[in-house]
Amino acid sequence: MNFIAQVVWIFPKFDIIYLFYIFLMGVAAFIYVKVMNYLQNKQSSVTNHWVEFQRYAAARKCTQLELNILHSFYDHLNEDEQEFYLLPENRNKLKNALYRYFLKSNGNTTEKEVELFDKLFRSGVEFKKEILSLNDLSVGEVAALEADGREELTYVMQKTADELLLSIKGISKDLQVPGKEAKLYVFRPSSGGYLLEGTILRTNESGAIFHFNGRIERKGESHLMLMDKVSITVSPWPPPDEKKQVLELDKNKLLLTEENIDKQLEVLKRIAKDQKENNQKRFEMKETPTTFITMSERLSDRGVLFTFPSGISQEIWKLQDLWEVSFSLENGPMFNIRAKMMPTKQKSDLYLLRYVDADETVRKTLYEEIRKRGGVREVLT
Repeated sequence: MNFIAQVVWIFPKFDIIYLFYIFLMGVAAFIYVKVMNYLQNKQSSVTNHWVEFQRYAAARKCTQLELNILHSFYDHLNEDEQEFYLLPENRNKLKNALYRYFLKSNGNTTEKEVELFDKLFRSGVEFKKEILSLNDLSVGEVAALEADGREELTYVMQKTADELLLSIKGISKDLQVPGKEAKLYVFRPSSGGYLLEGTILRTNESGAIFHFNGRIERKGESHLMLMDKVSITVSPWPPPDEKKQVLELDKNKLLLTEENIDKQLEVLKRIAKDQKENNQKRFEMKETPTTFITMSERLSDRGVLFTFPSGISQEIWKLQDLWEVSFSLENGPMFNIRAKMMPTKQKSDLYLLRYVDADETVRKTLYEEIRKRGGVREVLT
């Protein structure tokens, strides 16, 4: 006890330096929070840009394989580039960056790269153009030079009526030999791939001059249609729910009260009055979507043209958003595909079922079935 009593308790003095330390700790915490918020917002922004770009690519009819290629390109970019290239106003810079990426990458076929460029960067007006001459190509268009069984990526730098100046960046030396016969592969989403035949006239450090001999060969899958009539079954989709059972008493056994009789007489009087005034519309049955069987006029891997059978109103196309069309070709598989129904511009009695959920496997299977039966180039509208 005496020892404790003799202990002298000394409390530390509060120095001004402690305020400085507290201030530094507060600033550090503030900076940490700000930096974390910035990084989180930046990552969220880049993710949002990719989602928007993915929607853009899907709207340009890019397949899942092509979306995977784009995602591989996206993953190889640094964070600043990911945000920069995916902004809508930087589409041209994205095109150049994607071209450089394809020159260094060997993971994709050159034809697939050309198709991807055409889908992403071609204007809406040019989107549906066929290729009949060099006039239908544009300066800056990405293409593939094919020779000796190889394909290498290039693009059009200049053009005349029968010659193209092609970029030789990334082109092998043995494909730049003057006099070498070659083909130029270009693509249009609406009609497929094209091979333009020609010869390499001369080359220098600026590029290679490709002389077009006038011959154009179609390559790859355009869309085919079958002119033979095929029986198709068209049903509302999803199917209407079964009518719910309603519990009712036997109407023949209902007791007729004076009030019930008066109400029935009022109804009969109104009906007689309307009929007398020729107001027949009140008694017409409303059209309802219903299943029907008809014959196709044209059947393609993207849709079916048909006419309504007698007894089915043409107005039912307005009453249903989606329909399921079912059919099979002789000795072929059964197809059940959801579609949108719409009238065509050519004839008032001709309607189109445009497929909406046929994936690549279904479409290719149907394409092959049509091709084996002598399908011709598609014309549905």
